[in-house]
Amino acid sequence: MDKAATKRRYFEIGLQIEELLHTGVFKAGQRLPSERELSERLDTSRATIREAIIMLELKGLVVVKQGAGIYFIDSPDELNQRNFIPISDVGPFELLQARQILESSIAAFAASQIKFNELRELKSVLRQQENEINGDSEKFESLDQEFHRLIAESTQNRVLIKQASDLWNLVRTKNPLWKELNHKYLHEEKLQTTWIQDHKRILMALQKKSPESARQAVWQHIENSKQELLKLADIDDSNESMDDYFFATEMDNIDI
Repeated sequence: MDKAATKRRYFEIGLQIEELLHTGVFKAGQRLPSERELSERLDTSRATIREAIIMLELKGLVVVKQGAGIYFIDSPDELNQRNFIPISDVGPFELLQARQILESSIAAFAASQIKFNELRELKSVLRQQENEINGDSEKFESLDQEFHRLIAESTQNRVLIKQASDLWNLVRTKNPLWKELNHKYLHEEKLQTTWIQDHKRILMALQKKSPESARQAVWQHIENSKQELLKLADIDDSNESMDDYFFATEMDNIDI
């Protein structure tokens, strides 16, 4: 498929759904069709539909009612007054897929390479991050990045270090949709506590020098992030096949 045809797909689909509201096909207060129906109607994947819905929620056009679906909360006359969400080439689910595959492999390799002083650094960063729960969200985010950076650096492989850094910047620093999500939803105390517990499990696996445990701990950590995103666009109250099979809860569940 031509690269231009897939670029910014979720953004284009979001605009198509928004246009359906603007033209009166869907009305304010009306429930959106199911995820599957939207996928068929707009000829795209269910993962892309979810990313588009997240974008519309951030713009203030829809509200997620868990178990009940997605509802428009605005009228067409007010559409142009909403905050504009900048275009990003890649949606959050696709970016998380890439992180899950790359960083779990990096952690597995790091488990066999990591040194005592590097483990001590990770512990220090984790303590600092724990102290920022429900505190300075930007500091928490910075320490989160530092934790993952240290793991990559412990591999002493410059290619892996650069790939991990570039992907983090693409997902968390330069991606406008993710930044909006992070600012609006992903810094609640409950979620920060979850991320800390994930980091503790990753650190424990690295201390044991267990490649498979480290791989699985990072895999599950990013899986937990994906699950939180799914809650923001839970149209059908189901995680049934949404074309992102890489997000199996455990790596052994993937059929290749």
